[in-house]
Amino acid sequence: MCYNYSGDGMLYRKALMKDAYDLDNLLTELIQDERQYDDSIDKDFKVTNFYQNYIEDNTKFLYLAEDNNEIVGYIYGYFNKDATSNDKVAYLDALYINIDYRKHGIANKLIAEFKKWARENNCTNMEVNVCSKNIKAKNLYLKNNFQSFKETLKCRV
Repeated sequence: MCYNYSGDGMLYRKALMKDAYDLDNLLTELIQDERQYDDSIDKDFKVTNFYQNYIEDNTKFLYLAEDNNEIVGYIYGYFNKDATSNDKVAYLDALYINIDYRKHGIANKLIAEFKKWARENNCTNMEVNVCSKNIKAKNLYLKNNFQSFKETLKCRV
């Protein structure tokens, strides 16, 4: 088990099964937070029993930041073979920091751990999807060496 106390006073560690319920709640907060950028998200949507299925899966990465035994942020990702090449790609699927803990470098530290995990698993690339109107998130990822590669365009029918 990797426990990493950082200079910021946070405990960074791999998620455990006991964390699954709290992580589901944080994923719900993330999804509801994204409603400001995507009005198609159901305001009543709630995540249940999602992360318990991934915590012990070695192809998944679930890492968190704790302050005084409270989970204040987390990152979730996984790797897979790219469908059109032989590349193994690490997909950053979810990153969420409690609003009171933002702008303290926690997201950068979680992304650094994800990059380390991706390298250890011989991934050649990392990918993340971000709402185009979420400028703060886009800037965070650009700061962490992500570059615009593809765009998804969407329209209502």
